[in-house]
Amino acid sequence: PRRPGKWPFSLSEQQLDARRRGLEEYLEKVCSIRVIGESDIMQEFLSESDENYNGVSDVELRVALPDITTVTVRVKKNSTTDQVYQAVAAKVGMDSITANYFALFEVINHSFVRKLAPNEFPHKLYVQNYTSAVPGTCLTIRKWLFTTEEEVLLNDNDLAVTYFFHQAVDDVKKGYIKAEEKSYQLQKLCEQRKMVMYLNMLRTCEGYNEIIFPHCSCDSRRKGHVITAISIKHFKLHACTEEGQLENQVIAFEWDEMQRWDTDEEGMAFCFEYARGEKKPRWVKIFTPYVSTPL
Repeated sequence: PRRPGKWPFSLSEQQLDARRRGLEEYLEKVCSIRVIGESDIMQEFLSESDENYNGVSDVELRVALPDITTVTVRVKKNSTTDQVYQAVAAKVGMDSITANYFALFEVINHSFVRKLAPNEFPHKLYVQNYTSAVPGTCLTIRKWLFTTEEEVLLNDNDLAVTYFFHQAVDDVKKGYIKAEEKSYQLQKLCEQRKMVMYLNMLRTCEGYNEIIFPHCSCDSRRKGHVITAISIKHFKLHACTEEGQLENQVIAFEWDEMQRWDTDEEGMAFCFEYARGEKKPRWVKIFTPYVSTPL
């Protein structure tokens, strides 16, 4: 790709920001070529070795927001998830109460985001993203709230409602929320920007406030995979092919049926025991790389 042009005179803040973004996009395009992005020289450059540097350098991280905008925050290179999130919240004017209902996520691909643990280092993920196939930033803010009753109490919070609305519209578009017969009404409310009414109607639809994990193998299925969906109401396993194509079978476990759970980080598995009626309790093992994802 063509490198952004230089400017011989001093730059204004707006020009500096535009040039930084141009260079960032250029670097992303260059690193998208695997042989370049994964080379030792490029990795060393992106890592900015601190061997000969006293102190910790500042870095700028671009974070996507639910309303399809982005914000850039300047933080220490070794800032943790919590520290980066606090910087983003301050930048967008989010108060401490509202901040409890959102969190910082890593964009794995167009269909899955992973909630970051409090002690992770977002800058490391940011650098790794330069060599991935994910366009733009790999960091995003999303809702972290599962009870609709508590969500309704935030109807007077303009920022929260705006973020809830835009994330919900995106989830409907991606098929996570099944609008079905309400699609026309929801579309009209969306066009009219009647956010609270839109959310009130959508909360009754299947898939609202669910977390859906990528398809993976499960010991209860000899052939095919499962897609795990978790909500405040239940823990669901959708049967699918090994390629992730949904099949008709769905098993929903109520939370009071779940007896115990455990994780096998070495074997990359999440295990749970459930009991139904008079039947003997049974263990189910799901093999997933997201076994340690914080919930």
